[in-house]
Amino acid sequence: MGNSREYQKSGGFSQYLYKQVGETITASNGVQGKIVKEIDNNSDHYSLPTHSNSSEVYLKQVDESGQIEQARVYVNRLARLDFDWGHSHGKFKEGTVHVQSWRMNKNGKWIRDSKSARFMNNSEMKRYGELLKIADHKVKLRPGRKRLRELE
Repeated sequence: MGNSREYQKSGGFSQYLYKQVGETITASNGVQGKIVKEIDNNSDHYSLPTHSNSSEVYLKQVDESGQIEQARVYVNRLARLDFDWGHSHGKFKEGTVHVQSWRMNKNGKWIRDSKSARFMNNSEMKRYGELLKIADHKVKLRPGRKRLRELE
């Protein structure tokens, strides 16, 4: 688990910057998530790696209380989606998931597109919803219908 500099396309990393904390979380559909933390950072304010080793989903804890606030989804070891609910973001209230996609910018750098944040779609809820609910039973995958209509 690491970032662009340590990433090796053939597999693994030249140096591992993150470690797994606790047990792997598994949903009934087989999707698994690992809670990870930076190895050399004692702060609770860290980001998840931009590249995975083997996991499809990494989860971030708020602090040592164990509360989860973010999940990052990887495709072919590269970050593709962030599910955030630990903070508000524009029209998105804290506690309700907002999705931010990852893409490559014109300079070839992998970036998170925060300006295009959105609610989870049905296929994302079907694939990752249970995993997020196991990680944080209070998380809302999407606001209720009435709130969604208000936001439109």
